[in-house]
This record gives sequence, C-alpha cells and structure tokens, in this order.
Amino acid sequence: MTNRFSTLYVRLAGPLLLAALMSSSPAIAQSLPASCEMGELATVPLTFTDDLRPIMKASLNGSPISAVVNIGSPQTIVLNKKTLDRLAIKLRHVTSTTFQESRSGTTDFIPQGEFMPSGQFIVREGVTTFVDDASFGRTKLTDSWYLVEDFMDDTFGARVGAGNLLLTDLEVALDEGYLKHFNPQGCFREHLAYWDPDAVAVPIRVDLWKRDPRPVFSVLINGKEVWALLSTATPHSYLPAVAAERLGLTPAASGATREDPLPGHGQDKPVWNVPVGQMSIGGLEVKDFNVRLMDLPYSGAILILGTDFLHRHRTYIAMSQRQVYFSAVKNPILKRGSVEVISQPVK
Repeated sequence: MTNRFSTLYVRLAGPLLLAALMSSSPAIAQSLPASCEMGELATVPLTFTDDLRPIMKASLNGSPISAVVNIGSPQTIVLNKKTLDRLAIKLRHVTSTTFQESRSGTTDFIPQGEFMPSGQFIVREGVTTFVDDASFGRTKLTDSWYLVEDFMDDTFGARVGAGNLLLTDLEVALDEGYLKHFNPQGCFREHLAYWDPDAVAVPIRVDLWKRDPRPVFSVLINGKEVWALLSTATPHSYLPAVAAERLGLTPAASGATREDPLPGHGQDKPVWNVPVGQMSIGGLEVKDFNVRLMDLPYSGAILILGTDFLHRHRTYIAMSQRQVYFSAVKNPILKRGSVEVISQPVK
C-alpha cells in the first residue's frame, strides 16, 4: 500500500503588487522627523482564500504548509493535527493543573496560622508537538514545542495569532496583499500611518497583565458605543445578537436578510445580515457596511471586524503607541483566491 500525503497548494486569484512589497524606508522617512526611526523589520506577502481570509507561507521540517493569519486569536502559533499526521510528526498528550482563585477573594486559614486562597484546581488536557525546524512568515524557530488542535479541515496547517503577530507594530494591508512588521524608536507622538497623512488614529485598550495580546477599541454604531477587535480569519464582521438590539440592529431592520445558521446550529438560530445605518471609528465614517448578527452564547458584547472591513481599510496597529490607525481604501480590490488540498505520493 502506497502511503500518501496532502500538500497544500495556494493559488492567488491575481498577482500581488510588487510595488507594495517593496515600499522603501526612504519613502517612510520623508514623512517623519529624523528623531523617529520606524524600524521596518519584515514584509510578509499574503495570498487569500475564496472568502478573503489571508494566508502566509510556512513550513514544518522543510515541508511547505499554509498558515492562516488570525489577529483575532490571542494564541501564538497552533498547528493542525491533520497536517501533522500527514507529515508523520509525532504528537504528545499532556495534562496540566492550574489553581483558579475564587472570585469572592476569600481566604482559608490553616492551623499553622498561614492562609491559602480559596478556589479550585483546574485540570486541562491538551496535545502538543515538537518540531525541529519551522517558519511562519518572518518567524523562524528551531527545536520548539507547539500547541496542536484538530482543525475542522486540513485547508490550513497552522494558525498564527496575535500572540505572535503583535509582538511588534503591525501594518495590515489586505488591499495590497501584505503584512509589515515595525519596531519604531523615538516615534511615540508621531503619525505612523506613513502612506496616508489623513489616516485616523484611535486609542486601544490592552491587557496590562499581557494575558491577552489583542487590542480593543471603541466604535460608535447609531450613536452608541460598542467595543471592537479586528479579525483577519473572519470573512464577515459580526456581533452577538444579544448585544445588537441596543445599537438599533435587529432582524426587523430595513434591508436585513436571513442566512444559513452557523455549523452545528439548528434552523431556529439563523444568521442575519443587517445594514448598519451610522458607524464611526474616531473620525472615520464607515459607509455602506453590514454586520452579521449571530446567536453566540458567552461571547460578550464585542464587535468583530473581519476581512470584509479590513479589505476596505488599511490598518496600522501601533502597539508602541497604544493606538490603531485606519485609512479607507478608495478603490478596494478583493483578492479572492483558493486553497486546494492535492494528494501526492510520498517520495
């Protein structure tokens, strides 16, 4: 019996604009004072799935794979069990125990006069793997352990999240097909959206304890505030249905259309595609925009801005300034592509 494995081939619907990938440091320097050094680190070219999600080139022990870019995930790098099985990379099942303190903040005293926080021990089971050599965009790693998940399919071999991507400032230019990493020095008060002097900057909130690297920011919908985060792995922007009503977004709104439920949900929990009347992020007015309303228990009241938003707005996430810059793309080109899984014999 001949063993076979699947190699991921990525086909881009249109060529990347080389000019965008070759944006020079002198062009950046022209708009900034000499005391500010942008510290451009790397440009990561992207290709796209048919539903507009960006993917980057990656490899495991020399074998090429595709990695989905997901700044909406707090994780660093997670590998797909299906891909590891094909590449014959061994897995390791692990169990970890952590202590979770009681939210009441009470303590239990023991006879020796000392005290111990009250709470409970949480046991978690997971899967990890050890990879000798790996690369994910600009990240090159050797002799490293990774978390493993069994993805819904084997379209992607890895997921690269905010825990990796937002270690630096990050320009997200889906309209031009790239990510760009920066490490600015002496630029705390400067305008870092070098391509657009009129780009809007809004403050972000981050977890000071660094438990979650994802920044959140304020958005106004129909005059009411909602917190939002960016997600490059979500084709459509969405909002939990329970949080949408106070913003004036309901299935009864003019122009709302019903869509199929999420996978695993019954027909009694449809997704609603609802036009947004008024939406602004700082001084940026977002026009002709729709959000999906979903029944998402325990999801909180946060707006997820997906690739439908990011293909229309170039973004610079300035972790160094605790700001995010938004610049509307005048004539956005949706770079639809495809990711195919093609079986090939092992050599």
